Amino acid sequence: MKPELDLLDTIAGARDKVRTLPGWGSGPDRIYDLLRTATKVRAMEISSGVTSELPWESVLAQLVVWHHDYPVGTGTCRVEDAAEIVLAAAAAHRLDLLETGVRSGAYRVRKTGGDFRVRHSWDVSAEVADMLLEHDARPTRVPELSMVERRWIATRPVGSRSGPPSEVLRASVGRATETIDAYRRSVPEGQIPDNFPLGDGMTAGDMISILAVIMGIASLSEHTAHRLSRLEATLVDMPASRLMSLIATICRSISEAHQTLVVERLTYRPGRSCRTSPLIRHGEVVIICPPLVTPRAVDPIMLRSAARDYRRFGPVGREQGERATAWATWMRTIPGTLVAELVPAARTDGNPAGDLDVIIVDPVKRLGLCLEIKWPIEALSLHEVMKVENWITSAAQQLDRLREELRAGSATAQMPAEWPAFGSVDWTWCVGTPQQLSTRPLPVPDMYATSLRYVQALGAPPDLDALVTALTRPDLPVDGVHFDVRRRSFPVGRHQVHLDAIQVRTTDWRPRLG
Repeated sequence: MKPELDLLDTIAGARDKVRTLPGWGSGPDRIYDLLRTATKVRAMEISSGVTSELPWESVLAQLVVWHHDYPVGTGTCRVEDAAEIVLAAAAAHRLDLLETGVRSGAYRVRKTGGDFRVRHSWDVSAEVADMLLEHDARPTRVPELSMVERRWIATRPVGSRSGPPSEVLRASVGRATETIDAYRRSVPEGQIPDNFPLGDGMTAGDMISILAVIMGIASLSEHTAHRLSRLEATLVDMPASRLMSLIATICRSISEAHQTLVVERLTYRPGRSCRTSPLIRHGEVVIICPPLVTPRAVDPIMLRSAARDYRRFGPVGREQGERATAWATWMRTIPGTLVAELVPAARTDGNPAGDLDVIIVDPVKRLGLCLEIKWPIEALSLHEVMKVENWITSAAQQLDRLREELRAGSATAQMPAEWPAFGSVDWTWCVGTPQQLSTRPLPVPDMYATSLRYVQALGAPPDLDALVTALTRPDLPVDGVHFDVRRRSFPVGRHQVHLDAIQVRTTDWRPRLG
């Protein structure tokens, strides 16, 4: 058996063992026991000053998925059984990374004895660049706790289960609103506008207002738990009717129907993702788990929860596509160039061959850049990252087909008047996304991929030549200078896996022109 298949078989066996854990025999209250156990372990890490690379939001999301996937038994979930399931959820995160990498070809596998050595197939510099650019996009200043919140937290009894009074909640929601706005404004490629339609007559502004209530509650809970040195108490649970009442009190300008719609979209159900539906319904109770509710992800939460329904997928996709005009807007700042969007190409029989999404030309040097633009919703999980990679690959193949028709003369680009003839220009061909660089080699020659976030980080190009050079010979983080690839070992079943892992050395990197 090939080592890749052997490893995938080993991973499948490890996954199957999760179903046999005794904790799954407990009753429906196990979801609260599992989440509370996980947040307690997270609290122990934070309190001891341990910096863990484990993404707790992934662990918590996995626990929610498993709880809904496995039949419910009876009785309580014992502490030791809950801890065993939490450890399995942490291991499942590594298995997801491993399996996705092997299936996508991102990893190559060698087996020696009973051990698997798993190494990167491709240069990971672009992946590190995305990590550092994402880090750089985070706001450096977000609002701190207000005095109203501080006073309430300082006087709160340790064992109290009562919620905050209205003035404290309003202060927390106001702070959450400012924090959401700071994160959204910090995104270089731009945020979705508040009037962006999310279906059923609801706008992004409506959903942001309600998300601010939920995030305000979550943030206040976590700050309170920090003060009491009881981070395992960060879980918030309340009757669904109570949550709806709080939302109605704060969001008076939003209709009751839209309030109900937002909460429904944000509530996890099988087939949904906890990253975009972070509320966990348990009977008549709603659980809010702060690590799952982050202001960084507000735009993806709104878009993915709206596009989940097939009736809204098309309209949301079309509205997203309209945001691609940001590429042309940025390129029009390059001196000595002409820019056009959606330039049609027609075949010799008169039928359409497709469109060139964005083209930019230096008419003097006869230099041109043609971009195929894709504007997917920002990826929040490894699965979504790989879907964007697939988008980039298919876009490159799509652009290559049109390029070949144009080169062969079987199709003609209908260039704007007074532009150089298409055939007189030395073209560079590229796929553009909003945030994500391609780590996978493209399947066609002389084709490149980049992101608006990357080119904006370059600064203002002095001319088109400088931009083309930056795309064809990109400036990326350097192994051994900005990051290291180190071996990380862990067991999978009866075997040891030794996996290449990226360790960032410094966040002080920006791409440079020339």
